[in-house]
Amino acid sequence: MLTTTKPMAQLLKDWQQAKLITPLDRHFALELAAIEGLSSDDADYDLFLLICAMLSQQLSNQHSCLLISSIELANPMAEDIGHHPYAMADNASCQITVTHQQVIDSIGKFYAVTTVSNIETSDTDTPMILDNGRLYLNKYFFFETQVANKLKQLSQTNIATNNPQLPSYLTALFPIQPELNGQLNWQKIATATALTKALAVITGGPGTGKTTTVTKLLLLLQTQQTESAKLTIRLVAPTGKAAARLSESIKASKNRLRSELAQDNSANQPVLLSALAAIPEEASTLHRLLGVIPHSHQFRHHKDNPLRLDLLVVDEASMVDLPMMYKLLSALPAQARLILLGDQDQLASVEAGAVLADICAGLKNTDQDMQAISTWRMHYSRQQADTIKQLTQQDVSQFISTNQPFGDSLCMLMHSHRFKGDAGIGMLANAVNSSNVDNVRQVWRRGYAELNWFEHQLNHQQDNLGKQQLLTLSVEAYQPYLAMIQANQQDTQHSYSPQQIIEQYNQYRMLCAMRAGEYGVDGMNIAITDSLRQAKLIEPKHEFYLGRPIIIQSNDYNLGLFNGDIGLVLQDELNPSRLMTHFIKADGSLLKVLPARLPKHDTCFAMTVHKSQGSEFDKVSFVLPQRPSVAQWQLLTKELVYTAITRAKNHFYCLGSAQVFERAVKQVTLRASGLAQRLWHN
Repeated sequence: MLTTTKPMAQLLKDWQQAKLITPLDRHFALELAAIEGLSSDDADYDLFLLICAMLSQQLSNQHSCLLISSIELANPMAEDIGHHPYAMADNASCQITVTHQQVIDSIGKFYAVTTVSNIETSDTDTPMILDNGRLYLNKYFFFETQVANKLKQLSQTNIATNNPQLPSYLTALFPIQPELNGQLNWQKIATATALTKALAVITGGPGTGKTTTVTKLLLLLQTQQTESAKLTIRLVAPTGKAAARLSESIKASKNRLRSELAQDNSANQPVLLSALAAIPEEASTLHRLLGVIPHSHQFRHHKDNPLRLDLLVVDEASMVDLPMMYKLLSALPAQARLILLGDQDQLASVEAGAVLADICAGLKNTDQDMQAISTWRMHYSRQQADTIKQLTQQDVSQFISTNQPFGDSLCMLMHSHRFKGDAGIGMLANAVNSSNVDNVRQVWRRGYAELNWFEHQLNHQQDNLGKQQLLTLSVEAYQPYLAMIQANQQDTQHSYSPQQIIEQYNQYRMLCAMRAGEYGVDGMNIAITDSLRQAKLIEPKHEFYLGRPIIIQSNDYNLGLFNGDIGLVLQDELNPSRLMTHFIKADGSLLKVLPARLPKHDTCFAMTVHKSQGSEFDKVSFVLPQRPSVAQWQLLTKELVYTAITRAKNHFYCLGSAQVFERAVKQVTLRASGLAQRLWHN
């Protein structure tokens, strides 16, 4: 079944040395072979070891499973032939000599599943499960099937909308928008969708109005309740930073609505204002909602101790991984409703799975030549289309589909209010998102004022001129918040508050594609620190100096600090001689922590694109590696570039080379998973 240069057990050692697999991958394969009673004398032994090691490797790369049909039979471990020390001269050191179906049949002797619909508990006696050509670790198979079952159950639960005032309320909240030029108002349609279903997934790019839409939706849901029985609503996001932004957005949306309703003299006004006041403003993290148990992977709330709520709103859902989504859905009360908000085109979760992308997979129309998304299409049943028209006067009959019941719970917002149709950032984001390199080149050539390119360019002294230009820009961008700190030192009578200083600091951020290296977070933080020191804006003589930005790298539930939280080292207002690290919590309040008590942390003049999700800044600079390694190329994807661009509101700068930028745009993240299949085709 295999052609190898050495026994498979030895090849596993070689691949580990070459960093193609980890020690965990190798030992996982060897242990499972021992559990199954296999030895090197068995015909299936080598293939079994290889497949087990590949499955473990897939999980490390955030895939939920190993799709057998995707294995490259001639080079299953993706060895760099010609450069790899363990590869043969012209071929990989291991080749599978049978078909994909024969691989499935061989593994199926050990692990197979006959039914997936009624699995209630993970079968701990079966370490792996083979299902429809996908090989899973048992627990990930369990997570995936349970998430699919719960989402489908929620999507099939219809909510009666018997209030005759709903159409007039919707008209009041969603007046005719001239900029739509008669096109469908997808915000209004999304609201109607969520009013009629226990599950609503509202997705769309930056500035499409997801938070505005959900605020109006929550208002309408509260109008359906009596004063004594308002819905218990909880707002959550994956990180403290994203939760803080959700709180800010909900408050801002409520204030805008309050102003608009104050000018409405119709009979609807008192009811809508009362419902508006009942909308919560404070968001929390998923971990805080579920109730963390110190030193445990379990949460206080689960299937046997469900959450106490009627409606859960989850923002930045693209960041929620498969295990967390399972735990969240398990803790939902039986009658609760769920609203998921997010941008399906952003980076997927750091851990295994791409749940939001899988949920939205049925909406994709794919251009086979470009291998990129060309259009999106809603899928509504005739009954749902009729309901939407009745509530909104929006005709969605062109989107009626048969045998796609899950589509009734989804709506994608199409119109961006942040980026005008001719705005450079929006144009670049759209070109990148469609993986259209020709359009990307055209956008850069047009010379938009809000887009600036810095080329990796070495002079005769081997100095990178582009890097120096970007560092100069970064010093200018960070100078205002540091000047506010210096002003506080010089004039204690007229001082800036920590909140004002942090707000100014958050106007700009440098985002890096990588963590390590000269052009990664580590190297750029050192470079910016040195540049700011030379400009006499900081004095980094000690670890915790005035103005140092801090990003938390691990959770500390006692302090209330979580991975990704960002703060500044500032003078304590009550005791100016003492330095404290100041953080803005999700509810908008200030948290002060002694620097010595901080959990694992790092400087944050520059941060990874992954850590920036859930944030937006007035100005963003994006740094690409100059000469990416093989491992770095795997991380440089269309989703990474798109996420970096869409963190910027008004200015986007990029340090890189056209070759790296364009190759990244063409590389689309595809995570192996069976969730989309279970939601849309089972």
